[in-house]
Amino acid sequence: MEDMAQRYADRSVRSVFIYTNEAHPGETYRHHATMDDKRHHARAFQTEFGLRRQILLDDLAGTAHRAYGTLPNMTWIVGPGGVIHYRAAWTDARDLEDALKASLDALARRIRDKLVPFYSERWAWRTRDDDTFRARLANGGPQAVSDFYGKG
Repeated sequence: MEDMAQRYADRSVRSVFIYTNEAHPGETYRHHATMDDKRHHARAFQTEFGLRRQILLDDLAGTAHRAYGTLPNMTWIVGPGGVIHYRAAWTDARDLEDALKASLDALARRIRDKLVPFYSERWAWRTRDDDTFRARLANGGPQAVSDFYGKG
């Protein structure tokens, strides 16, 4: 995601990360009780994953999270005038870049080629690296692992 944000920055594409809550809180990263907690966790996240993009903090009530669908890893492309060009229930860089290229191409050609938008939905597929996910989940503490995978 960081590389993609850099590649498209010169095309007026701004990429931000909205930090909502701890999806799997544990002993290390607990539920946020204060904005200072959230700020501290966001900085740790930024450091661990090497994020260079701007991180915006949702409020403790989760107002932005609810407005954007409440799933843990959603991705949106919001075009000119606030028009939604893409919405995904999970972040997959390949799918996102495909949608971003299509959106930028259509915006560039819309007047010349008399393009009109339409809405569609599709399933997309991504790979899952369970070992890496489990290791990162363990950074939150044993409680985070047991909450996600269950006791036992």
